[in-house]
Amino acid sequence: MRGSVLSLPCAEASHDVVLCQLGLQFVPGRPVALAQMRRVLAPGGRLGVSVYGPIEHNPAAFALAQALDRHLGPDASMTKRAEHALADAALLRTLAADAGFTQIKIVTETRTVRFASVSDYVRIQLTATPLASLLQHQPGRSGQQLAEVLIADVAAALPPYQTAGGLAVPQQAHVLVAAR
Repeated sequence: MRGSVLSLPCAEASHDVVLCQLGLQFVPGRPVALAQMRRVLAPGGRLGVSVYGPIEHNPAAFALAQALDRHLGPDASMTKRAEHALADAALLRTLAADAGFTQIKIVTETRTVRFASVSDYVRIQLTATPLASLLQHQPGRSGQQLAEVLIADVAAALPPYQTAGGLAVPQQAHVLVAAR
């Protein structure tokens, strides 16, 4: 089934669980999305939402955001920083409560994510995320040249997380669980 979270194509009270993993921060109408999630939950149904914590608590994302601004201009990191738009757990709680959810619990978790190298991390970010369009619109340097500059900058910021096995960085997220 496909549809917009702003108008879920599901009957009212038709699901026991709704899960949104690392997506709510990208939704322009978060209150509407949460209201839709609540609408499709059966009485007593459970909501699970995860969002990234503060960018400063996510060293790889923070290093990449800073490198983007340094090398591509002010505000080049807006897309990367948008991933952390719900980093304030109090805001997340308020959004859920305003949508009518109860028994709201938020746990902040920090886990290690691993990449084969800093280069792999940066290249994944530059090809598999909305950041890909940044490199296409840079006059004077090829996308490959810019990628190499960004990789070197991010690598210089992450020595404590580079191991013989690759890049191992902490990544923080808030996990909200609530009831309808």
